[in-house]
Parts: sequence; structure tokens; C-alpha cells
Amino acid sequence: MDYFAKSFEGKVGLISGAGNGQGKAVVKLLLEKGATVVAFSRSGNKPDIKNENLILMKGDSTDPVSIAAIANFLKVKFGKINFLYNNHGLYSPNSGEFHGKDALESFNRNVVSSINTVEAISPLMESGGSIVNVGASPAIFRFSSLEYAVSKRGVEEMTRKLASMLRKRNIRVNALMPGSVDATKEVEELLPFNFKGLDGKKDVSTLEIAYVALFLLSDLSQGINGQSINVDSGMGL
Repeated sequence: MDYFAKSFEGKVGLISGAGNGQGKAVVKLLLEKGATVVAFSRSGNKPDIKNENLILMKGDSTDPVSIAAIANFLKVKFGKINFLYNNHGLYSPNSGEFHGKDALESFNRNVVSSINTVEAISPLMESGGSIVNVGASPAIFRFSSLEYAVSKRGVEEMTRKLASMLRKRNIRVNALMPGSVDATKEVEELLPFNFKGLDGKKDVSTLEIAYVALFLLSDLSQGINGQSINVDSGMGL
């Protein structure tokens, strides 16, 4: 039996930042397992996937009004939802400099946007559910800016706190922390396990990340809550 398909049977979920890369890969796996997916991005016209169970919307996670409109659509259309993949992020490389205004933008995009989304969407998880926030593996912080590293590290504490606050409503909250991501290949080129060996590996594919996301979003990970899981092939070892 395909227990993932069983877990997502009849389930509805929201995916943010689904335009490309690992967000797009997560959407593909969820659709393959029978879930109904509502995906939003700033452009509103990505990912370029055709499926009767996929609804694409335009939305800005940094704008509470925009997220509230998406939540209202979900409530009217489905009544409730079962999972949320909180895929927000603004990367900036290490330039040797740091500025307060850049830090504010990074926190807005990497942390506040996720809080906005959980605030608007979690009330729709009437029967409980799973939320996965996307942070970043600490192994890549040495290549990133100060503001990116600190804001993405903040995703871990945000996840623990949200898990504690939402536990009484049977909503699990975990974080997925990708390392350097190789987004040059589509999921179809990598299925089922066409991955590089670990020796000398510097990055992970979108599918490797998506498999972990699928597990955390499913009922199969019911025993995992408030955790941040690195998906970086051990690049920091």
C-alpha cells in the first residue's frame, strides 16, 4: 500500500513560494499523491504545472491583507485545509558589509511572512494539520550575509514557539532546513532516486528536499513536532 497516497487522500493544502525550485517539486509530489493543492506566488502564474487538483493564486506573504484574501478563498472553496508549506525566503550573499535596512527586509521576508501566513491560515485547520516552515541549513551561513543567517536561524525558534502554541489544536509545526540547492533538473529527471553520491557532494536536489517535505506534511510524521531538520547531505561535516 502507498501510505503517502493514503495520508493525502482527500486532503487540501496551501503552498507558498511555489514558482520554481524546491517549492515546485513539493507541489508535484503532493499532486502525485492525490492532494488538492492551492499554490501562490507573487507572480500568480507559476508553477507551470497542469493538473485539475492545482489552483494557482497571486499573493504576497509580507502583506497581511493579501494573505487574508487567500485564507478567505480557501474558507469559501473548501471550508478547511489540512497542511501548509511555508516556503518564504530572500537570500543574500556575504558581501562583508551589513546594514540595518537590509536586516529589516530579510526578517520581513524570511520570518514575518511566515508568521503572517500561519496567523491567517491556521484557523482553517479545524481538524488539526501540519505546517512546515522553510529555513536554511547553518552550513550555508558562512556564504551568506549577516541578515540572511540571523533571520533564517530565527525560523527555528519561530517553529518551536508555534509548535508549542498550536499543539493544543492538534497542529504540528516543523521546519525543513535546506543546504545549497541544485535546481537545474526537474523532478521527472530525478525520480525516483537518481541522486548524487555523498562523496564530494556540495548540494541537494529539489527532489531530495521535496521527499522530506512530503513526509513532514503527511500523517506519517505524526510523532515529529517542533523540530528543525537539516537537508544538506551533511555538507557541514
